[in-house]
Amino acid sequence: MKFNRWVLYLFEDNNKRDLLKIMEFKRIKDVAFVLDIDASIISNWYHGLINDRGILANCVLHQSVVH
Repeated sequence: MKFNRWVLYLFEDNNKRDLLKIMEFKRIKDVAFVLDIDASIISNWYHGLINDRGILANCVLHQSVVH
């Protein structure tokens, strides 16, 4: 059985050189809760439909599949 996980890399600034924290989530709603942003904004940002804004300029989000 496959499980999807969302891995959020949080950097100290928007140059994305100094890694501050790595967090793993089950759902985009969980990422949105921690960042205090709507889940639709997180999803649109992940899919490249909107540009970085606010805290998202300091983040990188990846989807991983765990077996």
